[in-house]
Amino acid sequence: MTAEDLTTLRGIEVADVLKAGHLAATLQRTSAGVDFAYTDDYLLIGGPAVATSLPLSAEVRVSAAGSVPPFFAGLLPEGRRLTALRDAVKTSLDDELSLVLAIGGDTVGDVRVVPHGERPPPPPPLTWQAGDEIRFADILKLSGLLDRRGMAGAQEKASAAMIKVPATAAGQEAILKLTPPEYPHLVDNEAWFLGLARKAGFTVPAFQVVTDGAGERGLLVARFDRRIIDGLTTCYAVEDAAQVMGIYPADKYRVTSEQVATALIERCQARQVAAREIMRSLLFAWLTGNGDLHAKNVSIINLGAEWRMAPAYDLPSSLPYGNETMALTLTGRTTDLSRKAFMEFADSISLPELAAKRAIDEMLIATEPALEVFTKNVEAFTGPRNEAAQAQLEYRRRLLRP
Repeated sequence: MTAEDLTTLRGIEVADVLKAGHLAATLQRTSAGVDFAYTDDYLLIGGPAVATSLPLSAEVRVSAAGSVPPFFAGLLPEGRRLTALRDAVKTSLDDELSLVLAIGGDTVGDVRVVPHGERPPPPPPLTWQAGDEIRFADILKLSGLLDRRGMAGAQEKASAAMIKVPATAAGQEAILKLTPPEYPHLVDNEAWFLGLARKAGFTVPAFQVVTDGAGERGLLVARFDRRIIDGLTTCYAVEDAAQVMGIYPADKYRVTSEQVATALIERCQARQVAAREIMRSLLFAWLTGNGDLHAKNVSIINLGAEWRMAPAYDLPSSLPYGNETMALTLTGRTTDLSRKAFMEFADSISLPELAAKRAIDEMLIATEPALEVFTKNVEAFTGPRNEAAQAQLEYRRRLLRP
C-alpha cells in the first residue's frame, strides 16, 4: 500500500479482525463511535478471544469519539512514529481505526486488522545483507519514519526479516532498533543490558548490534512473537500489561506496579512463577537504572497452551539520560525503594517471603556488573551524568542489602 493508498483508509467503514488467521470480529464506524463485535460464526466455534480484555460475547462493545478498544490502541506505535503514521494517513490522532488499519497487517501478536472482505499480505519487511552499503538513516527517510508493521513503542524501530548476518537472528523476523538523536548510544546501552539480563537468568530474544555502510549502529532483536517452522511463520498471542488491564497507552504510567503485576499474574497458569519473574524484573530495573518499565514494557505470551511471562525487552538504563525514578510506583513511591519496600510488594502479589528474599539477593549479585560499566570508560556509558549514575546505583544497592 502506497502513501496515497493510506489516505483511503479514512473512508473504510468496517474492518475485519483476524485471530490467528481466522475472521473473529469486526470494527465498525458508527455515529456513536466504533463498535467491536464478534461474528456469529466465530462465537459458534468458540475460538480464542481476540484479547483478554475482550472475552467472547455476543455483546457489541462501543468505543466513543473515534477511539477503538484499548487492546487495538495498544497495537499502535507511539511518539514520533505515531506522528509519522498520522501524517501518512492524513488524519487526526482521534481517528484510531484508520491508524490501526494502517499498521494492522502485521502487529505484535496473532491479531490482524484489515479492510472488510480483504486479505492483503503483510507489508514486506525491510531486508538487508551484510556488506550492503545501505544506511539506516535512509531506511527511515524512505519511509518517512513510517513502519507499517505494528511495533508498539516510542523508540525508532524498523522491522526486518531474513537478515543475513552471522547471528542467531539470521533467518528470523526481527526488529531493527535505531538510536534517536536525543538518546546518544541507546543501541549500545540496550544491547549491554540485554546481555546482562540474559546472564541474570531472564529469557531475552536473540539480539545483535549491526552496523550500516556509514558506521551507524543498530540493534537487531528477534521477534519473540514469531517462529518459522518448516518455512512457515507461526504467530503467537502477546499482550502487554496495558492491554491486559484494558487501559489506553496514554495511561501506561498511571497504574502501579502492584496493579500491573496482579493483572498479569491472574492470566498466567503458573502464578507463582509469574510473580517471581515480575519481582525479578522490577528488581533488575531498579538495580540497573531502567526508569521506563511501564505498563507497555512487560508482557505475557501464549505459545499455544497457556499464558506465561514473555521474554524481557526494552531494557536500557535511563540513568545516563537523567531519569532517576522508576516508571511506576511500588508501595506508593518511585524513588528510595528499600528491601522492605520490595518485601511489601512481594507480599501484595502473594510471593512467599523466602522466594522474595532470594530474588533480592540473587539480583544484587547478578546486577553487580552494572556498577562497573560506568567506571570502565565504555563509550555508551560516559558523559556528564556518569558519576551521578554510578552513585545512584550504589545507593540503590545499599537500600536492598539486609
